Amino acid sequence: MVKYTKFSAMALALGLTIYSYSGDTFAAKYEVVTSTRAMVARDTLSSIDFSGLSNSAPNANTEMYSPDKMNSIIENSRLVAVVRDQDRCQFTADIEDRARIVKSPVFMYAWGQMLMSGICVREDKELGLGYIRHSADDGYAPAMMQMSVFYERGSGMGKSLNMSERYMHTAAALGSKTARLNWADMLIRGFGSPSLYEEAYGWLYHCDFDDEYSKAKKKYLEDQLKKFLPPNVVARNEAFAPDF
Repeated sequence: MVKYTKFSAMALALGLTIYSYSGDTFAAKYEVVTSTRAMVARDTLSSIDFSGLSNSAPNANTEMYSPDKMNSIIENSRLVAVVRDQDRCQFTADIEDRARIVKSPVFMYAWGQMLMSGICVREDKELGLGYIRHSADDGYAPAMMQMSVFYERGSGMGKSLNMSERYMHTAAALGSKTARLNWADMLIRGFGSPSLYEEAYGWLYHCDFDDEYSKAKKKYLEDQLKKFLPPNVVARNEAFAPDF
């Protein structure tokens, strides 16, 4: 009985020794393998340029657009450049929500333009036109100007020069510099009536533009309108800025 016990103890000790040796060997082998793989992975990853996989460009916005920010983007005709090219369409859902749910005029116009031109979304001209029309009806000047262009050209709707005049004149009356420039251009092209020339000249004369094209166009239109106005009317409008 004693011999059997001693033999069992020796066998158990030998087994533990073998197991311990095997375990240590396996652990060492595992460490070598995983360490080697880690080094290979590290070297491989360090050689890959991930800059092109970024969600946005280096100058991309990191916060959702405020109404003022979006209005600035629209006023400067940079909807495609900013929303699609710079920010890689990452705020598309927010623009849609503000247009569809909040019904913000500036975002309804932006969303309408995106739908009509297929910017970051599938193109849907009819739906886009509806959003732009709603934005114009809520008094957003860029939307009114766009509706004026649509009616003049008959784009997506029946051609109506009268509606084109009404939209552009209303946008100009609300104080949009771009609309006032475009309204004067429409008058020179034969829209409206001579009774509106004085008002248009007064609006345009007191508008300041930053870009050279608009400055040159303003000068040209002022000179054209002066041809239809008496000198005293011109002087009066130059002396007193309109209240709006």
